[in-house]
Amino acid sequence: MTIENIKTPNDILDFMNEHIKYGWIDVDNEEHINNMKNFRKLYRTMSIDETLKYCLGTCIEQVYLMSMLLSKINIPNKMFCTRIYEGKDFNNLEEEEHMHCFVLYYLNGKVYQIEHPNWERIGIYEFDSEEAAIAEINDYYVKMAQGKSRPVTEFFEVVPNMSFKDFNLYINSLDEDKEKSVSFS
Repeated sequence: MTIENIKTPNDILDFMNEHIKYGWIDVDNEEHINNMKNFRKLYRTMSIDETLKYCLGTCIEQVYLMSMLLSKINIPNKMFCTRIYEGKDFNNLEEEEHMHCFVLYYLNGKVYQIEHPNWERIGIYEFDSEEAAIAEINDYYVKMAQGKSRPVTEFFEVVPNMSFKDFNLYINSLDEDKEKSVSFS
């Protein structure tokens, strides 16, 4: 499967299964595959070109790539991030990461999720609505976090070379922008 052959969401999942592993390239250009050690200290976001070049990405890069592929075949989609909230001043770089990104797409009056980065849930899932999808997906991660609350935020891009902290601040800023628009309307 090549990008040029992609015509359907199933093709996207096949492409991801064949070409993209879970992993990341750190600030020193070292490859980490299925390993989150020192993630908060060394992680940097990659561009779509880098994700394709190295054939790997975290949920952040994989969701961005799948969103781009969905858009390429004219399927409306949105990217979301669920995480245990960490404010601007978080600085515990030894903490595990508590974030997962996912993509939803909209086809024939239904909402679907393509899940690839979470190896326990690889597949395409159908939902009746965006709200139902977000609630069910978020509940899964709340259970994984022993019931700890997790906000869900729609995001719009992945800027290359952001640290984990910078990406978290970007997601937080989107929540803050949403709160400001609600409070002034």
